[in-house]
Amino acid sequence: MTSMLGIRLSTRAVSVSALALGAALAVSTPAFAQEAAETTAAENSDVIVITGSRISTVGFDAPTPTTVVSAADLKVAGRTDIQATLADLPQFRMTQSATSTNTVTSSGQSPADLRGLGSARTLVLINGRRHVSSNDLQTIPYSLVKSIDIVTGGASAAYGSDAVAGVVNIMLDNKREGFELGAQTGISSRGDGAKYLLEGSAGFSFADGRGHFIVGGDYLNDKGVIPGTSRPLIGAAGFFPGADGKLYPTNNLRESNRHEDGVITSGVLAGQVFNADGTLRPFEYGTRRAGAPTLMIGGEGYHIDNYRSLSAPIQRANVLARASYDLTDNLNIWVEGNYNRVWDERPFFPDLWINQLTISASNPYLSTAIRDQLATAGETSFTMGRAVTDVAMAHYDYTRETYQVSIGVDGSFGDGKWRYNAYYSHGEQTQDQTLRDITLRQNFLNAVDAVTGPGGTPVCRIALTDPTTACRPLNLFGSGNSDQAAIDYVTADWNAYTTTWLDNMGVSISGEPFELWNQPVSVAAGIEYREQAFSTKYDENSLASRFGTINGQNIPKTGNNVKEAFAEVAIPLLADLPFVQKLMFNGAARVSDYSTKGSIWSWKVGAVWDINDSIKLRVTRSRDIRAANLTEMFSLRSTLFTTVVDEGIPATRPTTSIILYTGGNPDVAPEIADTFTVGVALSPSFMPGFRFSADYYDIKINDVITTLTAQQIVNSCYLQGNSGACAQIVRNGAGAITEINAAYINVAKFTNKGIDFEASYQTSLDSIGLPGQLNIRGLANYVDSLAVDNGILTIEGAGYLGSQATYLIPKWRGTLSASYESERFGADVRTRYVDGGGYAPANVLAGQGDSVSISSRWYFDLGARLYIPYGDGKKFTVYGNVQNLFDRDPAVAAVSSPYHDLIGRYFTVGARINF
Repeated sequence: MTSMLGIRLSTRAVSVSALALGAALAVSTPAFAQEAAETTAAENSDVIVITGSRISTVGFDAPTPTTVVSAADLKVAGRTDIQATLADLPQFRMTQSATSTNTVTSSGQSPADLRGLGSARTLVLINGRRHVSSNDLQTIPYSLVKSIDIVTGGASAAYGSDAVAGVVNIMLDNKREGFELGAQTGISSRGDGAKYLLEGSAGFSFADGRGHFIVGGDYLNDKGVIPGTSRPLIGAAGFFPGADGKLYPTNNLRESNRHEDGVITSGVLAGQVFNADGTLRPFEYGTRRAGAPTLMIGGEGYHIDNYRSLSAPIQRANVLARASYDLTDNLNIWVEGNYNRVWDERPFFPDLWINQLTISASNPYLSTAIRDQLATAGETSFTMGRAVTDVAMAHYDYTRETYQVSIGVDGSFGDGKWRYNAYYSHGEQTQDQTLRDITLRQNFLNAVDAVTGPGGTPVCRIALTDPTTACRPLNLFGSGNSDQAAIDYVTADWNAYTTTWLDNMGVSISGEPFELWNQPVSVAAGIEYREQAFSTKYDENSLASRFGTINGQNIPKTGNNVKEAFAEVAIPLLADLPFVQKLMFNGAARVSDYSTKGSIWSWKVGAVWDINDSIKLRVTRSRDIRAANLTEMFSLRSTLFTTVVDEGIPATRPTTSIILYTGGNPDVAPEIADTFTVGVALSPSFMPGFRFSADYYDIKINDVITTLTAQQIVNSCYLQGNSGACAQIVRNGAGAITEINAAYINVAKFTNKGIDFEASYQTSLDSIGLPGQLNIRGLANYVDSLAVDNGILTIEGAGYLGSQATYLIPKWRGTLSASYESERFGADVRTRYVDGGGYAPANVLAGQGDSVSISSRWYFDLGARLYIPYGDGKKFTVYGNVQNLFDRDPAVAAVSSPYHDLIGRYFTVGARINF
């Protein structure tokens, strides 16, 4: 049975899907049928490869929960990247996205994060192979995706490191036939956030069908949403003390001690702000509280969200080509190559280290009246809070290019009972990152220290002793008063150029040597080798540590390698007995020998028990691993910008902007995870088309590789008395925290427990005299616990939705969809549910008001499609979608929320032609 959207249904496939917990995409025509990935060996339709297992055999039901998102599902929602599609599934957390990377240099990357355990613990594969871009879904050739297999449990024994939370295996349409072209555009109801997507693909056979060639590509131009204050509940929002001294979420925040024109914060002129002509006027203060001395609500102060993006813009181009050829009836050779480019340039921040500047009372750019007032008060200097948006408004300009070439063979022998494959893949990725117009620290200080020179003209003080200096004095009294020569002297471009390499190869064999209970015994085994490395080069100013905000040191080509061997077996233990239609055992083991840390084992055991056609049970127990990645082992110090509540000053607990430094540690050991899942699937014969499943999962991860957050380090030092944490904190002469240093260590433990639910119903409407098919589906995920013990404190993240810590997740998430498909028309309605809860636990966000919480959210989406046939097997499709139909607002100060819609109502229209 085939619908207009190409959903293939079969009895064998459905039996696997009924076990798939956490299920497929809850949009129109969901892929509730388990669609098995095709093998490349002669494209044998009788052989099924289940992601999460290396067994390939007829009708093998994987004990690990597995589900599929089809190509139709990817297109129906009007999404423009795979991450956004997966984020609709309640098992995924959009940890890193366009709205959370608006001022970090990982912008433009879209990783998958199963269970909210961190994207590094979800393994992303393309056609079962690793990719040099690791987990970045932006690099996947969107237009050629056939299906996405999702394993919502540990799979390290099958695929090695990183599969702790699960696997996302993106299967390409290796046998694509014909041509397809598509275009779509979208815009928010507020007239921003425009997106443009072009895509195309083609496939054809040659050499009398022995060869096949496919090619596809897409181009995305996402304009993003700029500035951050375009959504006032999110932009310039955060926590602020109420009248009772406790913290409450609020918006319209401003800095009370900094201004784009310069505000005087000390002495007789305190509270005065410069006009454009250099004169003074009273600074307009908003609401201030003792607990937040540098913030206020309202007023005319500066906030970074006036400049940076709410949702980061991005441009993306993908192209992939693949050719295969049957050398014999049982041997196929193939070669595959793809190229990806992601780039963007946008406002980032006015240089962050510049905040409170000491200005000499004799500065020649000050008016005579101001100098006289200072002299009368006996003041030789004053402090000015300045946001240098006119001098050093940094722009982030990056290009990330990725290519990978793979070659392999697939074959069979023994009348098809045995299959083998071998492949080699080489990939490289380059990241060229530039921060334009940030300040050279000493040059800036030299230029600010202006004096009256010969002839009465302003000069830099150092020019009095060094007439050859290139220094030009900087006038910061009022925005736009600095001349270009001075700006050129104090600013330069920071640049980092990183190259990453991956070489990956493997050989495997699988087959059915004999039968038990009239069922095949299946085995698989193989060996793999993987070598990865990276290097980073910085500009000369960075190498000399001349920048005030961010510098860097070159990292020569550094990496490691791993040699692996694995084996897997599927054995029918019982069959065709009362209450035992079939009982299958599955076991797997893998040994991984790392050049940096030696050997480590991973394994899995499980069983699937078909009681009858209506009831199926399954259980798995696995030991999974995640080895440290190159960044965690070898990266030099990197710079992040954040804020902390300074618990070291308990009287006021000021919120302070700080620089957080992180770096690699080559001595970190692999993480060890123990995963247990047990589930039931029902497909009652008295209710054709209805299926229900529920799976319980329990994941425990030890020796977690992590860095403590800035606030955790502060809390650990001043609330728990940890001297090691105190040693990581740097204060300036005034006693304010300026820097916090951190490095990767094996220190944390994770515990994640919950239940996945799925219910679906499918029926043809022929019985009531209507054409087409109706599909209804509900998906839900309940999280009982997501606890992170970092050796200092334990954070229970379940029931929280803020961004104050990484591992916060609502107790309940779910989707409910209904879709209709006929030969000429399709439509769908979907609701997405996000449970309410707190912003963050008290040991993460101390001092919260008693009533601080986030209410639950329901989001409604609509979609419609019109199919216009114009020839044999050809059609023209016009479609439209509305996301967040009722424009449901996010919670106040839910900044970078991975759960709430920050953009609002969004419209998409497009067209697609097949020929």
